[in-house]
This record gives sequence, structure tokens and C-alpha cells, in this order.
Amino acid sequence: MASIIVFIRSMHALGDQLVGYPLLYQLHQQYPNHQVTVVAHDPVGNYYTQLPWVHQFVHATTAAQKYRSIAKDTEIIIALHHSSELYSLLGAIKRIPVRLGFKNKRATDFLWTHRLPKDIDQYIGLANLQLLGTLRPFDPSQAARHSMAWLASQKAAPVEHTDVVFMVGGGAGTFKRWGIANYTALALRLRHHLGPNTTFTCILGPAETDELAQLQQLNLPNFRLLVSRPLADIADLCLNAKLIVANDCGPSHIAQNTGTPYVGLFNEPNPEWFWQRPNTRAVTPPQGTIDIQSVSVERVEAACMAVLERSPTLVAAAA
Repeated sequence: MASIIVFIRSMHALGDQLVGYPLLYQLHQQYPNHQVTVVAHDPVGNYYTQLPWVHQFVHATTAAQKYRSIAKDTEIIIALHHSSELYSLLGAIKRIPVRLGFKNKRATDFLWTHRLPKDIDQYIGLANLQLLGTLRPFDPSQAARHSMAWLASQKAAPVEHTDVVFMVGGGAGTFKRWGIANYTALALRLRHHLGPNTTFTCILGPAETDELAQLQQLNLPNFRLLVSRPLADIADLCLNAKLIVANDCGPSHIAQNTGTPYVGLFNEPNPEWFWQRPNTRAVTPPQGTIDIQSVSVERVEAACMAVLERSPTLVAAAA
């Protein structure tokens, strides 16, 4: 069986892994009879060995180990790194027929057989898909959504769907969290627009104990809490929501990959982690500040209504 090697840009954070899932899904669609090996500098194999699109994970920390990870029957290598010349050199030395990588004004850019100029202001997941698209064109949005549909299909039990999903966490720290008071105030405003029976789900992880306690104490009507649940449950919820509002957190990339109308809250502009589309908006603090608490509820409300105008089902139902 012919092989494809994908050198991922790995870090320990969940979001760094999720932005690569759509590419791996689409790769399997295009080359169902090839064996796909994911190679990473970090020990993140647990994120990939569960995927049917990946046959093998290799943890390689040295150039020699990465060289040896390229099997003799490898036909394609894909490097999702954009700041290293190592991977283009490895592919050329091994004489791999098809080599995909980012063009980044480096001396070895010419060694890629298929290349994409790297734009640091572009969502990483979209850039990955467009790189693969230099080989065979496809719709990146559809590939991303289908990859999340597969993920959702792995849920162990049915998930109760709601109109709106809030992702209130942020594993990096409180500087990325907009706060429960703001989210609950936003919910009241959204009910004014969408109807008093609008339902909400707050997604929380193991680090959001304070946020969980606040929400439990408030015990708001039509408010569900999804706490420390598998990625499959989160994907299913996001695929069936009408609107998602999220802090800059790992699960936000599940939300963005579904293509559901999306508002992302950032403590500072971070375009590499925001998929800009007609039905998405990024909201950041006023210019010159990085305090996410300075983002007003009114601004987020306006962003929500703007993205819903692009997908007006919920608005029409409320009217």
C-alpha cells in the first residue's frame, strides 16, 4: 500500500490538533487506498490514532527520526510547518514524487512540487486545506463540515440540541474568558431578538470550575450545561445549532469547522485562529487594549445579529 506522510505543526493544545482534522479527512477521501502516517514533534498521538483517516502516528523529535519516518513506498509528503526548511529537504533527499509545502520566502521553497504562499493572517485550518487543494481542487468548507459530521457520528448517546451554543472556557487562562456575567447578559438580549423560548448550551471543560459554579447557582431557564464531554458530543451540538459564540479555546475550532454562524471573542486580533467567512465575526477589545472584559455585550449582540442575517432561520422562526 502506497504511503502519504503528513508532518503536522504540533503543539500540546487541543486547537492545534483540531485545525488539522479536515485536511486528514479530505486526504482520505481523495486517496482512500493510501496509508496515511502523521508525524509530530510532540507526543500528541492520542488525537490521531482515534481517526479512521490515519493509519499510523510517529513521534519524531530529531531530524534523523523524521527522515526515517518517510517509508520507501511514500508517494506524497505534506508539511504543515511554514517556518522550517527541514521538511522540504527531507522530501527532496528521499526523492518523494509529490511534495506539498508552504512557500515562505525561504531558500528551499523551490523544492516543493506543489506550494502555497503562506499568509499569516489566514486561518490555519483553511490554509491547510488550500495547500492540499493545490494537488486536487475541492471545497474547503464542505471538507471541514464533513470531517465534523464524522466526528459527531462517534457520539455514544444522543445529544440534546439547542438554538445557541456558548463556549465560555479558555484553557490558556482567564485573559481569554469573556465571563459568565457577559454571556448571561448576552443570552437575555438574544432572547429579545429570537424569542423567549430560545434555548442555550454552555460548553465547559475541566478547567472552568468557577464558571460551572456560577451557572449552577444562576440556574437559568432553557440553559443546558455540557461539562467535560467528548469531542463527538460537542461536534454534534455545533452542527445542529443556529448560532455559536465562543472564547478563543480549543473547542472553538470544532465550531468553526462546522460552518455554523459563529462569533469569536479574542483578547487581541488573532486571524490565524479565526476562519473569516460571511457568517462569522471576530470581536476584540477596543484598539490599544487587550482586556477581553472591555468588550461590550452590545458589540457582541450586534455581531450575533449580523451573522444570523447570513443564516436567518432562527430569526425567521422567532418572528
